Amino acid sequence: MLAIRKARPERGVEVAEVAQPNPEPDELLLRVRRAGICGSDRHLYAWDSWAELNFPTPFTLGHEIVGEVVSVGAGAQGFAAGEVVAVESHIYCGVCRTCRTGNAHVCENLRILGIDVDGGFAEHVAVPARVAWKVRPEIPIDRAVLFEPLGNAVHAAMRFDLSGQPIAVYGCGPMGLMSIAVAHSVGAYPIVASDISPYRRGLAETMGAHVALDAASKTFEADLLNALGTRPTVSLEMSGHPDAFKQALRLSANAGQVVLLGIPPTPVSIDLADDLLFKGLEVYGVTGRLIWDTWYRTEAFLIRHGDALDPMLTHTFPLADFENAMDMIQTGQCGKVLLEMDR
Repeated sequence: MLAIRKARPERGVEVAEVAQPNPEPDELLLRVRRAGICGSDRHLYAWDSWAELNFPTPFTLGHEIVGEVVSVGAGAQGFAAGEVVAVESHIYCGVCRTCRTGNAHVCENLRILGIDVDGGFAEHVAVPARVAWKVRPEIPIDRAVLFEPLGNAVHAAMRFDLSGQPIAVYGCGPMGLMSIAVAHSVGAYPIVASDISPYRRGLAETMGAHVALDAASKTFEADLLNALGTRPTVSLEMSGHPDAFKQALRLSANAGQVVLLGIPPTPVSIDLADDLLFKGLEVYGVTGRLIWDTWYRTEAFLIRHGDALDPMLTHTFPLADFENAMDMIQTGQCGKVLLEMDR
């Protein structure tokens, strides 16, 4: 089968023919239908310092996937061949203290699909049945592939009560765009987004941002406060850019709430006293989704508001054209880029 492999610790990937996986007794074998390219896949492709320090090679990339069940392991329960499932990329053990206290998304023995185990940028993938989520038939396949990344945005945007709150969203990549759609659906007002890309700022307004500002402008910080009419009471940092990370803390209202999802490529220094402690901020770091609480919320969003996401689904490429897909992402002239395995 065809797969996108990170074969060596260097920039780039290989589009390679590899053996189809043999599922374990507790696993499902899936025929992958769609996969989404994530910001973390960009880090892995570029092999920046964050990737180099955290991940051994080789492996097959891909953790945002939806597929059709081909076969069910002898020990896997509750699934049948032909069913469509989305996959939770955080493979949890279920027995450690964090798992047993409702925090399986940060399992002490966590393995991540597409990094620690071979992922879904392939025609087939084997996954533990415990991380599979049945997709309801009213959710189209091109939206169903968003369960995993949209879950991140739902987790971030619903961490705090956004209703009636002036919020700032830093970064209008796919994660930022989805968080805007979620915030809009729960009544945040106003929503002021920022990005350096005019294209993505336009998408942000389509997704529900009331104002989208140029993050590279010399007057950006003043423009943000002016557009909000106040300091943001809730800030969503979705870009991973070190400057945005600092701005999210520094510009926040006193006693504000800051959600951090973007992954900085290098360590970030902050003024801990003035920008966090003395302001009494509540800061929350998002990694993945709350299992399975976020999935129920994400499913409800896809059923009730799924059409709000369609403007950001801008490009789809065949799996073999992964390099072209990555080139498109690098231009910034796109929303969410999907890979299509149907052939």
